[in-house]
Amino acid sequence: MIVPENIIAVISDHTNFDQYIPDIIHPMAGNKRRDWFVQHAYFCLPLVIGNQYGFGIRSMYDFTAEWDGSENKDGVKIEINKLEPYQPQTITSHFGMGTFTVQNRFHFRTPPGVNLMTINPPNTWIDGIQHMTGVIETDNLRRDFTFNIKLTRPNHKVHVKKGDLIGCVLPIPRYFADSFNVVNGRNIFTEQEIAEEDAIKAEFQFRRENIDINMPNRNGRLYAKGLDAFEQKFADHQTAVKKHPKLTGF
Repeated sequence: MIVPENIIAVISDHTNFDQYIPDIIHPMAGNKRRDWFVQHAYFCLPLVIGNQYGFGIRSMYDFTAEWDGSENKDGVKIEINKLEPYQPQTITSHFGMGTFTVQNRFHFRTPPGVNLMTINPPNTWIDGIQHMTGVIETDNLRRDFTFNIKLTRPNHKVHVKKGDLIGCVLPIPRYFADSFNVVNGRNIFTEQEIAEEDAIKAEFQFRRENIDINMPNRNGRLYAKGLDAFEQKFADHQTAVKKHPKLTGF
């Protein structure tokens, strides 16, 4: 079974669980706002783009989690307020280490060579927990995988509401991140190229301190417009506008 390019297929354990998938999976694209941002934060294009990366995983329940500081799985207590019919999602202490595990009644399949990386929902968090990062070969793995969440301090009760984002998956090409090395740029660029780089950086700094402070919202927004400090267009520029994708067929 080959998944088409640019598709993440979601296969439930049974058709009874299909109805819950749109409630659990939350596309981040198109969701650029955060309730803790001040207005000025939305003028930072990297943050706004980052807000919209990946597919969030929501809790299906109101629940609390508390860790006593020990390493065994009994050291974490989970109390769920009300279970949904068919139990489309389980939340349990499974691995120990002050973690709890979220398991959904579906699994992901991706196109050849595409992994899913589990991350914390971008610029969203719940005090007292941190999502653990994992990289899964979802083109090869034909089974579910768990979302594992670390309680960050002992003897603190964490309250999670139904609908809260508690995880996120991000598609990445296999070996892409592994293929990079960090090198001294002076070893690969000419002195003239380095001088040009320094000049653009200095111009950005001058604009920030002398021009942008007099602009609306104290921001010249050149980067947001895809322009460098000398107002030359970037060859390829990603804007903050993204279409909110729909989950189809559920």
